[in-house]
Amino acid sequence: MHKSAAQHSVAKKPAAKTLQPFDPILAGCVLALMSFSVLMVYSSSVSVAEVRYGDPFRIVGHWLVYIPSGLLLMWLLSRIDTTWWRAVALPLLGVAILLMVAVLVPGLGREINGAQRWFSLMGLTLQPVEILKPAVIIYMAYYMGSFPERLTHFASGLAPMLVVLGVSLLLLLLQPDFGSSVLLSTVCFAMWFVGGVPMRHLFGLVGTFIPLAVIAVVAEPYRLQRMTTFLDPWHDPYGNGYQLIQSMIAFGSGGLFGVGVGQGVQKLFYLPEVFTDFISACIGEELGLVGILSLLAVFCLLLGRSIWLALRCESMYQRLLIIGCVVLFGTALMINLGAAMGLLPTKGMPMPFVSYGGSALIGECALMGLVFSVQRHQPGNRRKKSGRGRMAQLKEQLT
Repeated sequence: MHKSAAQHSVAKKPAAKTLQPFDPILAGCVLALMSFSVLMVYSSSVSVAEVRYGDPFRIVGHWLVYIPSGLLLMWLLSRIDTTWWRAVALPLLGVAILLMVAVLVPGLGREINGAQRWFSLMGLTLQPVEILKPAVIIYMAYYMGSFPERLTHFASGLAPMLVVLGVSLLLLLLQPDFGSSVLLSTVCFAMWFVGGVPMRHLFGLVGTFIPLAVIAVVAEPYRLQRMTTFLDPWHDPYGNGYQLIQSMIAFGSGGLFGVGVGQGVQKLFYLPEVFTDFISACIGEELGLVGILSLLAVFCLLLGRSIWLALRCESMYQRLLIIGCVVLFGTALMINLGAAMGLLPTKGMPMPFVSYGGSALIGECALMGLVFSVQRHQPGNRRKKSGRGRMAQLKEQLT
């Protein structure tokens, strides 16, 4: 008995690729951080919003709009197959570069506190660097995943990626945005290391980048001033050292268990804009060392779980997508905490998923959407070992 043509056609039709559910640990960490953020943004901003806008709920009200928007974006991006990101790597990078150029044009970009980093549209502000970050990560993953045989030769391997990074850094320094330059450089170096770029090339770059970074710091008086202030903030306690000193006072006041949520004093106009880049100081004051360590535990779980998923990826391209996002989150967290605690020079770097900032949150959700895009399109419980690089070699040695 023979099948009909229709039955034969149906039988030959390939099965649709199953979309995996969200990893519960990753999703739980993101939701926990965002929920905690609502509490701390409200606590740290209520007095400022009352005086500045006459409405104590103004700032947290905006935050309650940004968070669902970010989660929606993360969900949408998680549904896109990673092969699509590979296909749009170059066009997306081109759009990001064009936006970075456009923001520098007078009349198009908006200048705030001497930095021209924002577009203003209908009362909302957008930083094109939040589009540049995922665009660079996708491009680096695409290039190393697609052309692994080129990596042994500098001219055909590292050089094209170095040009992309160099152009990005130049545009960031023109804004100026030294912090994002350091962040993006760290991400690219980590991806190059994992992707299998020869160590001789990486050591050569480190030897070149360090002198250039020193020149970039010395060339701008305000950056050099931040370095000297970081080393001795009490030299100018009512000027350049004021913010760092107030932040350190907040951490010291919190002690082991903190003074209680809503009971902090430094947020009462002693520490400027505490709900943004210095929200960790408010956390330290109101929840103490226990609160800071608990927050770090959630971040460690988020980053560790992401690395574990990267080890299980079926291709180097997918592995590098996750590694780029993980390194960016981890580096931003260290810069934020280090600056607030006086361990690093003061730099406006938001804490991922916790600090108030619409553009930053949308960018972070986009990056997390990339991570979930990889995780949700993995083929069930199967584990494939493919792709070259140090991460794959390490995994083989451990197993």
